Amino acid sequence: MAVDRAPGNRQSHACVSTLLLIRHGQASLGAPDYDVLSPLGELQARRLGDYLAGLLRRPPDLIVTGPRKRQRDTASLLVAAARERGADFPDPVESPAFDEYPALEIMQRHLQRLATDDAELGGHLADLQRHAATTREHRRAFEATFQRMMRHWHDDRLGDPEIEACLGFQDRVQRGLAGLMQARGQDVLVVSSAGPVGVGMRIGLDLDPWAAIKASFVVANSSITELRSSPARSDGAPILISFNALPHLHDPAEITLR
Repeated sequence: MAVDRAPGNRQSHACVSTLLLIRHGQASLGAPDYDVLSPLGELQARRLGDYLAGLLRRPPDLIVTGPRKRQRDTASLLVAAARERGADFPDPVESPAFDEYPALEIMQRHLQRLATDDAELGGHLADLQRHAATTREHRRAFEATFQRMMRHWHDDRLGDPEIEACLGFQDRVQRGLAGLMQARGQDVLVVSSAGPVGVGMRIGLDLDPWAAIKASFVVANSSITELRSSPARSDGAPILISFNALPHLHDPAEITLR
């Protein structure tokens, strides 16, 4: 990775900024409060911190976290694990720019209504309700229902001014990333969620907004996505170096999407 370099070797990289976008560890889907890391999510965060402490030849200049508890706790556990390895990781700072898109609010407020008008969505919802929560069929139906709802959100079909619009969400994240990448020569970690990681992928490959949402569907918990500044981009945007990497998880049972 670009940040794997000799200690103190800053001058030769003065024109380069590297940003690692990290998704939080597994949260508590189906529990009364989703915004709490599961025991596996805590393990994923600690494994990631231990891995980064060995990978990075010098500590990151800045660690930024979104405002959600699952994001902040992932950052805290990551930093604690890195420090246990002797790495001098800085304390995380919080930024609302890296909050997740309002997926739960969209599902809670609009799923039933839209399912009556959208036959495809209605079929997915019926499958979801038909199968027990612990079954593979239920998980598949949930993914299909969720992705169809997010398409409605992307297409601005909700008609709900209290829900952050898709383009507004992506603009917010893009502004946050651009601000961090302006600090040339710095290595930055951003601990956020699948949505902002998808935006980073879209920016890094210069894709359309729906690509960012589709990418978010496959972002694994505690995964690493790397962006790097590039003079080759006339718009000043970074390029994508890697997406959704999990080098710190070796047991398939530890790899999760939800």
